Amino acid sequence: MALTVGTFNLNNLFDRWNFEGAVDVLASGTSSVPATYTFDDEHRRRLQLDGNGKLLTAKKPEDTNRVAERLLGADVDVWIVQEIENVDVLREFNRDHLNGTYQHVMVIDGNDSTRFIDIGLLSRRPLGGVTSYQRTFHPDVPDRPIFSRDLVEAEILDARGRKILTVFGTHLKSKFVDFKVADQAAAEAAAQLLRTQQAETIVRIMGSRMSTRQRYLLCGDMNDTPDSSALVAYEKAGLVSALMAPTEVGTVQTTVELPANPAWTSTFKESGQPRSFDLIDQIWLSAALAPRLTGSFIGRRRKLARDGTDHDPAWISLDL
Repeated sequence: MALTVGTFNLNNLFDRWNFEGAVDVLASGTSSVPATYTFDDEHRRRLQLDGNGKLLTAKKPEDTNRVAERLLGADVDVWIVQEIENVDVLREFNRDHLNGTYQHVMVIDGNDSTRFIDIGLLSRRPLGGVTSYQRTFHPDVPDRPIFSRDLVEAEILDARGRKILTVFGTHLKSKFVDFKVADQAAAEAAAQLLRTQQAETIVRIMGSRMSTRQRYLLCGDMNDTPDSSALVAYEKAGLVSALMAPTEVGTVQTTVELPANPAWTSTFKESGQPRSFDLIDQIWLSAALAPRLTGSFIGRRRKLARDGTDHDPAWISLDL
C-alpha cells in the first residue's frame, strides 16, 4: 500500500477578522493587554490580543490561497500541520481552499496561551485513536507541562479500519527571543534547554507507546536542525531522519546562491550575517518503518523570503 505523509507549518492560520479602528486602552500607551473584547453584533466576532498585546488577525487572503496551492500541489495523503488556531478554521480552510480534499480533519487545543497556535491533521485516510500529550511533565520541570504547544499521536487506518501507521506530530519551542529581553544569551539558552527537554520527553513517550517492531514516525516543526544538541535524543533512540537527501519539487526564483544540499525548509538573513538555510521541518522514522521509505520531498517556495508561509512543506512516500 502506498502512503504519503507530510509536515507543513502554515504560519498563523487564524480565524480572525481584520479590524480597522482604535482600542482606547491601547491608545493610552499600554503595550500588553491580556484581554478579549466581544462585539455584540450578529456574528459575535471577537477582537483578541496575544500575550504581547498584539492584535490577532486573519491570515492575508493571498497568503491563505498560496498555502492552499502548495498543499494541493504536493497531493499528500496525510498532513501534520502547525500554527492552526482551532479545528473550525482548519475545517473552513479545507472546505473553502482545499475543495474538501481531506475527509478527516483534527485539531486539539494545546498549551500555547500566547499565540494560540495548535497542531492539526488533514487526512484522506481514516483516523483511529488520537491522543494529546499536552499534560506531560519532564522530571526536571515538575511544575508545568513540558510542551509549550503539544505532542499529538494519531493512528492512520486503511479502508477496513486496520491501523497501518502511527504518526506523532509536534511543534517545539522557537529560537525567537524578543529584543526587549535584557539578557538575550540567557533567554536563548533557556529556549534551547526547553527544546532539549521536549525532545527527550517525546522519545520517552514514543518508547512507552511503541515497540521496536512497530512502524511509526515523528514529524513537525522542530525549530532546530537534525544535528543540533537539542535533538540528539532522536538519533540516540534509533530514529532515522527521512530528509537527508530529499528531492526538490519546484524552483526558487532568486539570484541568491542556494545550498548544494536541498535539505532545508527555512531560511533567515540576520543583518550583517550570511543567510542560513536550515532543515527545521523534519520527519523521523522508526527503525521498522525506515526500510519502507520510497522517497522524500521538499516543496520549494517560489519566493525566498516567504511564499504564503516562511516554511517549505516536506513529505515522504512509503510502501506499506
